[in-house]
Amino acid sequence: MQFITQHGGVFLNQMIQGEPGVFIGPISMVLGTIINAIYFVVSSITPVGALGFSIIIMTIVVRSALLPSGFRMQRNTMKMREMKPEQDKIREKYGDTKDPELRRKMQAELQALQAKHGVNMFATCLPMLITWPLFIGLFAVLGQAFLFVGSVGDAYSALSSSLIAQGSEFLYNVIANMAVARTPQGMVIDLQNITDMNRLVHVFNAENWDIIFANLSGPALAEVQQLHNDVVSIQSFFGLNLVVASGTSWPGIMLPILSAGTMALSQFLMTRNNADADPNQKMIQKVMMIVFPLMFGWFTIGAPAGVGLYWVMMNIYLIGQHYFISKYYAKKDEKAKTKAA
Repeated sequence: MQFITQHGGVFLNQMIQGEPGVFIGPISMVLGTIINAIYFVVSSITPVGALGFSIIIMTIVVRSALLPSGFRMQRNTMKMREMKPEQDKIREKYGDTKDPELRRKMQAELQALQAKHGVNMFATCLPMLITWPLFIGLFAVLGQAFLFVGSVGDAYSALSSSLIAQGSEFLYNVIANMAVARTPQGMVIDLQNITDMNRLVHVFNAENWDIIFANLSGPALAEVQQLHNDVVSIQSFFGLNLVVASGTSWPGIMLPILSAGTMALSQFLMTRNNADADPNQKMIQKVMMIVFPLMFGWFTIGAPAGVGLYWVMMNIYLIGQHYFISKYYAKKDEKAKTKAA
């Protein structure tokens, strides 16, 4: 049994997703494999909140793999601070000249200074370039966790199979009549296909489930309710449903707030002593320190809560990384200066 979904329905509150695209697909498969392996181990220790703990552990694993680039970025930042007095002298030498030739000479001297100190102005961009695809890939993984995490897929498939077993009349009159919104125009859903039913089950909200339960009775109702509770349980983490949007109500709203707050703190720590004395650049940095956290906080509202959890944990990791690497290089430089003296 198939039906073509349309725009204009009133029941579904999330977009039914298709398969991840060509670019995001491979990233999603890698992240899905990692989180599935971690989940297998964690769930054997504690099934309660296993998906949330798996996301936290995966964040630590991924960020630890990127730690060498973090060391280089931090070292680069510290070198920029060391060369700040010389950089200021060069800028003071040329002032606010508008002469193209003088500005070219100033840039040449600044580049020579950077080469002297071993500073790479693009080093701070690399971690962000790596982080963004991971963020989008995880969005795809948690947007359809039943495709990537074995136990989640098993729970979804059991529930979908139970719904399919209720018969064609139930599927058409109950499921098809309310699954008519928030999908790509012309998308075909097979109500007797487990994967397609999983996609619908994923986006059903409380109102949808009330309609489904109202059309069942006896053993069938008890079975579907139990399987639905199993799906909710496996996706829960301290009151959060990790595969649906964080939203603006409690406790989900805490993730956007923490996402924006931890990102702002992380950016502040990385840029507070930036060597760039250019007023325009400093103004841009200040704007970015406000705009980026607010943007990601807003994005977290509509993203699966698990993505918000990942982003918050990543920012906390970066804050700790910045602190310990700063301490490490400060001690290292102090020993080098003492030895030189």
